[in-house]
Amino acid sequence: MHVAAYIEILWQRLSAPSVKQHLAAIRMLFDWLVVGQVLATNPASSVRGPKHSVRKGKTPVLAADEARALLDSIDTSTLVGLRDRALIGLMVYTFARVGAALQIKVEDVYVQGRRTWIRLYEKGEKRHEMPCHHNLDEYLHAYINGAKLTEARAFCFVLRHVAPASFQIAR
Repeated sequence: MHVAAYIEILWQRLSAPSVKQHLAAIRMLFDWLVVGQVLATNPASSVRGPKHSVRKGKTPVLAADEARALLDSIDTSTLVGLRDRALIGLMVYTFARVGAALQIKVEDVYVQGRRTWIRLYEKGEKRHEMPCHHNLDEYLHAYINGAKLTEARAFCFVLRHVAPASFQIAR
């Protein structure tokens, strides 16, 4: 009864997802106390939280003209610029997560038939292969050729490929 009353009070000042998060934390606390044999049962297990369903996500997405302006604004006269354009282009054209994009190896950019394909490694060890957009194909090959990445097992987007020869860490 006390947990239900607390949830009712929270519901008056917080949004449904926040109330559900509070209730989940309370349930986990009481579950821990039950496992530790401090309590016999979980008093929060029967309390129902507010209903909430999300129909549209809140993640902002770039419009086509915004993505084009971003990619065109990158200075490609340097290797860093080529890398940045290839990495951002990879995420824009494939909707890949940053973590998946950073795991790309040289062998994951390959030609099948007459088209370049990209292999992504997503969460849960899922492998996703897709054909490259023609702009992404150009960006990736310009960077790989510019960085002279020849080893198939080498990661594409690492800083050691773009550090100048005179770069030294101050001691």
